[in-house]
Amino acid sequence: MSFADDSANADKRRLKRWYLVMYLRVYDQDTQELLGHIVDINKEGIRLVSDKPVPLSRTFRLWLDVPKENSSHQRIFLDAESLWCGRDINPDFYDTGFRILNIGTSALLQLQLLIEEFKF
Repeated sequence: MSFADDSANADKRRLKRWYLVMYLRVYDQDTQELLGHIVDINKEGIRLVSDKPVPLSRTFRLWLDVPKENSSHQRIFLDAESLWCGRDINPDFYDTGFRILNIGTSALLQLQLLIEEFKF
């Protein structure tokens, strides 16, 4: 394989990962409403971007809607507390930081796999 082929594959991988991470949706289990989209994630927390501010110091029951290659979706369920909220770099949106709470073994494994799959 030539250097040009390696570069093309890396570009394809980056675009795929950026697209999926950019549109990874997070829903409030209690209201079934879209809360926002993941900006970044680790096994301890999430940063979302949303259209409206998220109430602070509140525990949310969330699900992450993870698209799969065969057009199906996987859901990861977890509880998280909203710690901070502020305007995004684009003033039409808000960023909110969440701390993940009491995550179960299965959800933690799914989250670790998600991070490995979508990290830059």
